Amino acid sequence: FARRQILDPVVVDANRQLSGLTELMQRTLGESVEVHMVQAHDLWHTRVDAGQFENAILNLAINARDAMPEGGRLTVRTRNVYLDSIFCSDHPEIEPGEFVSISVSDTGVGIEPDVLKRVFEPFFTTKEVGKGTGLGLSISYGIIEKHGGSITVESIAGAGTTFSVAIPIHFRATHSVDE
Repeated sequence: FARRQILDPVVVDANRQLSGLTELMQRTLGESVEVHMVQAHDLWHTRVDAGQFENAILNLAINARDAMPEGGRLTVRTRNVYLDSIFCSDHPEIEPGEFVSISVSDTGVGIEPDVLKRVFEPFFTTKEVGKGTGLGLSISYGIIEKHGGSITVESIAGAGTTFSVAIPIHFRATHSVDE
């Protein structure tokens, strides 16, 4: 579904974009989930459709909320990363290089290994009928892929889950946005 939308990419500071999303995220997730932002100093800039980027991250946060029925902690962390040829050999959709990384981690129930390999499939859900469509993670995947990025997931059943998004940099933060 995300593939059908037209991108309107602009150069963004993901830290600033996510800071603006924090209040909405907290209201959406509810009082039982503590939202914590950990932002890298001098984060590189990226070029994304700001609305779609926010939608992808919000979908990951909502998925995390659903994995924490008794509440918990959601941590959104930004950092600069270099993805090497070893990583990219497992993710042929991207080339080695510098990326802005955004990870969304929860303290929830985790995901069983047999379910983990299917989480990005459209309409796949482990939720009861009427409790979810199975589209949130596949939409996030499509949005990140359209931006030339990658999304991965790591989870331990009973110990939480981390979704890691990597989006190619536009330029390093040492340059001004006007350049």
